Amino acid sequence: MPAELFDPPLLPFTLALCGVLAIALLEALSAILGHSLSGLVDDAVPDISASHPEMDAHLEVEGGHGAFEGSHFDAALSWLSFGRVPLLVLVILFLLGFGGTGFVLQVAAANLFSAALPPGLAAIPAVAGGGLFMRFLGRAIGRVIPKEETAAISRESFVGRMGIVSAGTARTGLPAQIRITDEHGTTHYLLAEPDDEGDAIETGTPVIVISLAGAKARVMRDPTA
Repeated sequence: MPAELFDPPLLPFTLALCGVLAIALLEALSAILGHSLSGLVDDAVPDISASHPEMDAHLEVEGGHGAFEGSHFDAALSWLSFGRVPLLVLVILFLLGFGGTGFVLQVAAANLFSAALPPGLAAIPAVAGGGLFMRFLGRAIGRVIPKEETAAISRESFVGRMGIVSAGTARTGLPAQIRITDEHGTTHYLLAEPDDEGDAIETGTPVIVISLAGAKARVMRDPTA
């Protein structure tokens, strides 16, 4: 049976479930090293929370007979539970739904028709299964670990916040990880360099975020520490 998991009809779904195990191992390893893989992913990607009211505007197309509504995309993200739980949790839920649905479908097809479906054909309902996992399990998990408010926090709000260097020594061109906590008590991890080019800020040093440049922050030592 283990060898059959990597046969062509089951291969995409086996790889999806292997992806879940790989993410879990990486998360455990990052926790041992004092990092948070989920936090790093959330802070590295642009805000895609579906709860921003400014995205609900109608984008009118001149010369046409209709309009594209930004709220349609916004509603799709909301339906899939974006903004309710960390992004990495949604990735895991999709992989679980995709892999599980594909396995069930292929086993059922083999029992009913004595042959599995082509993997490309089986992947279509499996994608829908992944979306349903994101929708319903994402909402259930979101009730246990609320994320709605914290996910919608703009990265710009980190400017002026105090944090601490949690891993490495921050130097110009060699960023280190800093840990900051927002007003909701949620911990965020950023890569940061010192604003003073000659400075080297060691692990455990309190800092203040003074600007953001892409995925990295520029920090100064906390003068009150």
